[in-house]
Amino acid sequence: MTSFWLAILLLIVIALLIVWRIFATPKNTIGAENLNIRQETNVTLYHEHLSQLESDMAEGSIEQESFVQLKAELDKTLLQDVQSSQTRTIENQERSWLWPLGIALSIVSLSLYTYMTLGAYSKLNSPVAINENDAHSELSPEQMLAFRLQQLQREVKDDPTNSQAWFSLGQAYISVGEFDNSIAAFDRVMKQVGEHAELLGPKAQAMYYKNNQQINADIQAVIDKALALDSLDASTNILLGMDSFSNQDFAKAVQYWEVVLNSDRPGISTQALAGAVEEAKNRLRLSSNMASSGEVSAEVDPNLPHLIIEVSLAKSVQEQLMSSEDKTVFIYAIAAEGPRMPLAAVKIKASDLPITIILDDEKAMTPQMRLSSVDKVHIYAVVSMQGSVGIKSGDYKAEALNVDAMVKSPIPMQISVQVP
Repeated sequence: MTSFWLAILLLIVIALLIVWRIFATPKNTIGAENLNIRQETNVTLYHEHLSQLESDMAEGSIEQESFVQLKAELDKTLLQDVQSSQTRTIENQERSWLWPLGIALSIVSLSLYTYMTLGAYSKLNSPVAINENDAHSELSPEQMLAFRLQQLQREVKDDPTNSQAWFSLGQAYISVGEFDNSIAAFDRVMKQVGEHAELLGPKAQAMYYKNNQQINADIQAVIDKALALDSLDASTNILLGMDSFSNQDFAKAVQYWEVVLNSDRPGISTQALAGAVEEAKNRLRLSSNMASSGEVSAEVDPNLPHLIIEVSLAKSVQEQLMSSEDKTVFIYAIAAEGPRMPLAAVKIKASDLPITIILDDEKAMTPQMRLSSVDKVHIYAVVSMQGSVGIKSGDYKAEALNVDAMVKSPIPMQISVQVP
């Protein structure tokens, strides 16, 4: 701030020096030269006229009395010219000081007025904030989160009674995986303001993540207490939905998440939550609608797309599965270009293999997404080691890509590749 004003003052002084030099030095010199030339000219003319008068008197053209009178007038004229030149010079010198003074005042006044009106004077009061915003605009999300965490830590250090800062700090600790600190922060808030569902829910989330996303008795106790205070609490219901989804209980996941969506409470990312609900519903349809299929039926309409899939297990995979319980096998087709929602699917057991199944519109997941709605499909046969929909690490799979939906000949698929 001080350096800024010193820089402005220096620029104004430089401008004033330039103005004063122009009016002081050059014009005084020119004025002095003009004065000397004028005086020399007047003296020269005086001597010329005097010589002419003396010559006229010597020739008898004028009398002595006329000579004396004319010479007196000539002397008087010379004296008046000298006095007049000196007076004008003094007046000009006096006026020359008014110009630089007026210009100097104008420069200072106009500079200050222009800056105060058009400049960024108001932003000088918060230069640190401006610089911080510019510096943080290029930070990555991880760096921004670390900066936010440090900022909240400073806030609670400066004001330990700031419950809102403690709550935000607890949420920030969850984001960076410091679950113990998060739990301690929420406990600090509840110690100040009392137990509320909107505080117990986030605490349960921190405990849930700390316990490797498994609900134990302690976590369940916090959840029960939160729901007793507010059965519509967003954090608690979202947590229960997440746990249900991870345990393949998609119906319960939808139930918990729709409670939050229907509550119309502020501060909820409804778009993200609605996407999670839709995904859970898709998983639920895929799990419930997949049914085992027998041999090819003669009742299949030859004019509609129907894929005849001959599925078998490679010998190496059979050996791997013999020592474990019977695994679930998902066989499904998705559009080669477009959403990954299955167009047709069946679910069988590994013990049913080898088998020939048919994928057609009768096995569609939704009326809108059907095999007859596309030209090309990708077909997958997956032995799920966890029994859940989708291809995951450790599963065994076979795939046939870019298959014509109207192909009539059987498609052999041997499950032999383990997903890394």
